[in-house]
Amino acid sequence: MAMVKYDVFFSYSRADTERVAPLRDELRRLGYRVFFDVQSIDPGEQWKRRLERSIRASRALVLCWSQNTRGSDYITFEYSRAEAMRKPILPWLLDQTPLPAMLEIQGITAADPARVAAQLKPALGWPLGRRRGLQAALVVLAVILGGVALWYALRPPPPWEFQGEVTDRVTSMPVAGVEVDVLAANRVQASALTDSQGRYDLHLPQPQPRTIQVRFRKQGYEAEEPLNVPTGKPWNMDMAKLP
Repeated sequence: MAMVKYDVFFSYSRADTERVAPLRDELRRLGYRVFFDVQSIDPGEQWKRRLERSIRASRALVLCWSQNTRGSDYITFEYSRAEAMRKPILPWLLDQTPLPAMLEIQGITAADPARVAAQLKPALGWPLGRRRGLQAALVVLAVILGGVALWYALRPPPPWEFQGEVTDRVTSMPVAGVEVDVLAANRVQASALTDSQGRYDLHLPQPQPRTIQVRFRKQGYEAEEPLNVPTGKPWNMDMAKLP
């Protein structure tokens, strides 16, 4: 399947070149890519085959219809091929010559190229360049969103928190500077010191177990054996001062 290269294929008689060229220029000024055979086909090419390829590579065909085009086998070839390919056919009536019976389409009768272009724009839609720019932007957006989704899918889960307070067993006052260690296989997995309010806050990697082994230590206080404590709520500890 041919890649779309043009917004508009101009089908016209060479005898009408001076009349249709201003519309070609106006459409190009509006950003549309126009296939215009005088400028687009190299001498010596098998131009009928080239025309068919160019019609296939165009989004729509503007049929510049006049007494000159009615008797042209090649104009008939062009709009017949466009119809067979289901390309939109947009007639511009240069005179009172009736359109072919097979084209049950309302033609544009305005003479001014700017007015004709304005009437063609709703059927043509956005120019090809703008469409491709939007498609490229959508591809970039899809890649970004896909990357973000992949990052969220692959990123490690957020750590879970283990908190509590340490107080003096006799006075019930908070004890600052207590080393709180979480042990795993007799190794320190995470460690924190209690603040001035005796609070500690540990951030541990997922998954969160039901229990963990915790050790509380501070000089001047009795050494505590590691404890297995549940992780579902804060764990408060009271420590006894050495005599």
